[in-house]
Amino acid sequence: MTRYFDITDLVHFAQLNGTVSGIQRVQVRVIRHLASLSDPEEVICVFAKSRFHKVEACSARALFDGEKYNAEDLLAKLDFTSEERAYTRRELKQFLNRYPKGSVQRIIHKIKLYIIAFFSKRCARKYMELPSVGFDRKQRMECIKTWKVRKLSPKCQLVLIGSSWNKSPVITLAKHHHRDGGSVVQVIYDLIPHQHPEYCISRLAKKFSRFLKYSSQFVSHYICISEFTKMELEKYLARAETRTKVSCWPLAHEFEGYPRNKKLGSSLEANSSQDFVEQPFVLCVGTIEVRKNGVLLLRAWQQLMKQSGSEVPLLVFAGKFGWKIEAFKTFLKSDQQLRRRVKIIQHPSDDELASLYQDCLFTIFPSLAEGWGLPVGEAAWFGKYSIVSSSSSLPEVLGDLVDYIDPDDCAGMVRSLRRILNNSDYRMQKEQAIGSARLRSWKEVAGHLDQLLEE
Repeated sequence: MTRYFDITDLVHFAQLNGTVSGIQRVQVRVIRHLASLSDPEEVICVFAKSRFHKVEACSARALFDGEKYNAEDLLAKLDFTSEERAYTRRELKQFLNRYPKGSVQRIIHKIKLYIIAFFSKRCARKYMELPSVGFDRKQRMECIKTWKVRKLSPKCQLVLIGSSWNKSPVITLAKHHHRDGGSVVQVIYDLIPHQHPEYCISRLAKKFSRFLKYSSQFVSHYICISEFTKMELEKYLARAETRTKVSCWPLAHEFEGYPRNKKLGSSLEANSSQDFVEQPFVLCVGTIEVRKNGVLLLRAWQQLMKQSGSEVPLLVFAGKFGWKIEAFKTFLKSDQQLRRRVKIIQHPSDDELASLYQDCLFTIFPSLAEGWGLPVGEAAWFGKYSIVSSSSSLPEVLGDLVDYIDPDDCAGMVRSLRRILNNSDYRMQKEQAIGSARLRSWKEVAGHLDQLLEE
């Protein structure tokens, strides 16, 4: 059976971000393994360049033929880069991020850049402090063969593995495919935008809730990434009196491309995180947004510093800035001493993340709500202990191999942190158990998805 996997959101994400996180990481890992296990014509990627373009398709094996993901290579293969433009969307975003959103300064620089680019690409790149060579996709990567898709055979399967909850032409394709008797599978990562709209921007919450309501009209099988998400979706469907099949598909622990339990002294490329190796640090991985509960973690660190002073290790946040982080930035800005003990690494590469996981004392993940919790498993892949929020799906990732905290209890978080910081023997015992535990690889997870799709 030929399966078509929607990667529209992955393509759009690549246009704005050089690295992958969360949902995008899952797509890259799983589709690559499925493509390697199947005939080239059996695993196809479909995508829409915009809501006004037709759906295009390409071979998944040709698109994901390397072990490491590269956003520029992905876009070059799909012929998204253009020699007619002076800069990419990602380069424009990075340039404008120097100025506050909505500020007059940002608007002026944006208009000025457009005017310069109209007359000279080279001058525009110089104004943005970018290499003058631009992006010659033909020298860097040959485009792969793509073709238009207007209709799928009823014998084929369309898998919506990403988060294209908008008016993507792929959704229209899914509706027509269902109408013609074909199978449409939707992967559900979480119901957070519907259940906790306060954690998201209002536009996303409304868009997701609308999609959730009408998706049952064309989806024949929902696949959820945790038992928690599965139960929440089943409750939602029951209230809507909808009887659509729902399955559970737990994700991997593996940090692909790096051997398990990698120890200090191993050969990782030098990167910008190397300066943290010289001093002890605790690591928090994930997009810095209100849902990740960073403000409470800062408060806990502030209390630790009042109790222990300079003995408190560095706290490292590894992840890009996301939604509703004004409180996080304000809190950090208000305490100069706390700022000295907190470091933020935005958009870390896989090499940087691997180095951080490997070198940290332990990780902490205080999130208020999750669909799974990839950083918890990834830390375990490097043999690292974690303090984890007890909310939502998080206990499913590692069970009793880690310790849990109430994400609303700052005092409890401080007690847990102090106990682990003062008891290295306990932490080492936990690490030994983690190091010998059975963890799932992405190849296993892809195989499980293959089984579920066969059903």
